[in-house]
Order: sequence, then C-alpha cells, then structure tokens
Amino acid sequence: MAATTTTTSFKAALLSTPSISSSTKSTVLKPRFTSSSSSRYSPIPKSLIAHHVSTKTNAIVAKMGTVPSPVSETTSLDFHTSVFQKEKISLAGHEEYIVRGGQHLFPLLDDAFEGIKQIGVIGWGSQGPAQAQNLRDSLAEAKSDVVVKIGLRKGSRSFAEARAAGFTEENGTLGDIWETVAGSDLVLLLISDSAQADNYEKVFSHMKPNSILGLSHGFLLGHLQSLGLDFPKNISVIAVCPKGMGPSVRRLYVQGKEINGAGINASFAVHQDVDGRATDVALGWSVALGSPFTFATTLEQEYKSDIFGERGILLGAVHGVVECLFRRYVEDGMSEELAYKNTVECITGIVSKTISTKGMLAVYNSLSEEGKKRFEAAYSASYYPCMEILYECYEDVASGSEICSVVLAGRRFYVCL
Repeated sequence: MAATTTTTSFKAALLSTPSISSSTKSTVLKPRFTSSSSSRYSPIPKSLIAHHVSTKTNAIVAKMGTVPSPVSETTSLDFHTSVFQKEKISLAGHEEYIVRGGQHLFPLLDDAFEGIKQIGVIGWGSQGPAQAQNLRDSLAEAKSDVVVKIGLRKGSRSFAEARAAGFTEENGTLGDIWETVAGSDLVLLLISDSAQADNYEKVFSHMKPNSILGLSHGFLLGHLQSLGLDFPKNISVIAVCPKGMGPSVRRLYVQGKEINGAGINASFAVHQDVDGRATDVALGWSVALGSPFTFATTLEQEYKSDIFGERGILLGAVHGVVECLFRRYVEDGMSEELAYKNTVECITGIVSKTISTKGMLAVYNSLSEEGKKRFEAAYSASYYPCMEILYECYEDVASGSEICSVVLAGRRFYVCL
C-alpha cells in the first residue's frame, strides 16, 4: 500500500539519475545512503549530477513510449472537514494535511456519519472482517445507533465465520449481499478486484440514491476508466485504504484499546461528493478503523501506486530476487537446503524485519566493511536494469493493461455473487 506520492517520487528519482559512461560507473557509481530526513535519494554522488546529461533516462522513456504524468511535487491535497481537526505537516519539504486518530475521537463518529443509519460491509476476505469489527466496536464505544451489517452471497461459507465474530441474522447485522447493499447508506465494497469488475453494475443498481460507496482500493475506478465508464452520478464515492493487510488492521486496533495510537495508517480519497458529506464520512470511517494518521490521496493515485507496489515490489521483486539467488547458489554448488535458508528465510525473516522496523539503511550499516563493498557493487550493477523493469511495471498499470489481466485471471475462477 503505497503512499500518495509514489508517482511523483518515482519520476523524480528517474529524472535525478544521470547517465554515466561504463568506465565511470565502475569507479564512482556507488550508493550514497542518506538519513531518513533527506528529501531525495540518489545512488549517484551529487557532485556528478551537474556534469552528466541524462541520456540513459531519455533512452528509457523513448523505449517505454508514453511517460505517466506525475502529480506535481508542489500539489497539495487539501480538504475541508467540519468534524475533525486537520493538521499540516511537512515531509521532505512537501506539505500535506492529515488527521490524527485515537479513541478520544470516537464520540465524534455520529457527527461524521450524519444521515447514515446502516453501514453495509460487503465481503469477508482480508479487509472485511477487520473493518467490520473495528467499525462495530468503535461505534459501540461511541454509543452510536449506526448498525454495521455484513452482506454475503447466499451459501457462502463465510456466514459461519461472521457469526463467530458476533454478526447474526437475528440481530440484523448479517444477511444477503443484495439486501444489505439496498438497505445501507454507506456501502463498503470489500470483495476482490475481479469480483468488483464482474458485479459493479448490480451493486450500483441496488444502491439507494444519495448513498455512499466506500472502497479500500481504487481498482474499480481503473476498471471503469478502461471501459470508458464512470460511477453513477447519484451516489458519492469515497475510499479509505489501510496501509496493511486486514489481520494487522484488526490486531493493532485491539492493541490500540490499551495503547492509544496503535493502529494502521490509512489514506482517504473523495472521488465524488453529491451532498457535501463525503469527506467527513471518509474521515469518520478511517478514525473508526483505528488509523493513527489519515492522509489525503486520489482514487487514481491510490490504485496506480498500490498495484505498482504489489507487482513491482511486494510480489514481483521479492519473488524474483529469491528465485534468482536460489538458482545461482545451487548452480555454484550450494545445497538446496542451505540455498533456501540464504534466500527465502533470509529475505522474509531477518532482512524484512530489519527493513520494517529500522529501515533499509540499517541493513547496510549492519554489514561488515567487505559486505558493504559487495552491497555497493551489486546495487550499482542492478540499479538501471531494475529501474527499466519497474518503469515497465508502472506503465502496465497506468495504461490499464495490468487491470485487464487481473479481470481475466479472476474470471477463470469466477463465482457468481
């Protein structure tokens, strides 16, 4: 779940990296690791930037065809809220607005959810269980009358899991998906991307006029755009996107009951606002999920950065690095068992944990002097090839090609809702 500035920072990094002759690269193209307060990271010594023309960059851009138009670094995603207090912060010289969360804000949820009597949570996958339980518990803490109801397809095995979590047909908090959509003022569509692509028309047709569609991923917008379509004009469309998987959203929310401020940060977006309530509803949703910090984005930025991050880093890069290293170790005579430990267990264990808790710089600083030299050589050799691959990944997302592949893949295992 990438931050809102992915498009900007990726293009900025590309344009700030000059071309260097092969003879120069062998001696000076080494990573210059900087502190987290630095505004931009470049693997090239700054003294070289003024002396080299970025012909390599031009070649990459020409090869890829069109260049995605990034959001200007000076763009400020400001918003107005009549319920919560927004705060201006500065990150690497870029100002943006956030809302700090916390249990002390739960009494404001009724004001944020003005006009909403029922929140329908559609789906029981990764985000559904966590968001439904967090919303229910936060609203109960606020002594609110807003009902959180789970909507599932008939015959779904998830009915049993939802009942185990305290949602039942008897108390009106569990039911059929289409009855739930039709009866809800805020519909949180948390089914899979492919299921959204195949069922959005039926969802739209069941929603009440002036109701609000809530998404936790901008995929549906990308799919509609690829078809030349848009959302119905008689509903509001918002997004709250937790920057973590569903189980962690729930786990840290529970932890936050004892440690105020624990939780998963989230971005929010208002894509369409038919009656002026959308921003406060979105912020209320994020606060109720337990988000310590909520920051603004757009639905388009969200899906491009999120899918790119998944394909390029979370899924693509990790899998590719592990497979490449494993094969190389085995070819060099290492046993498969030891190669597994040096790849899968190393990357998903100590390396991943160190990056998550202390950052990439900590991995580098933990190496011996010889290890640092080998790291620098490997980083320098892989920078440009990786950059081209990642740029291609981003282009596939921005052009809609990746979205089409997701839809087609999902239809191979399609289950009618």
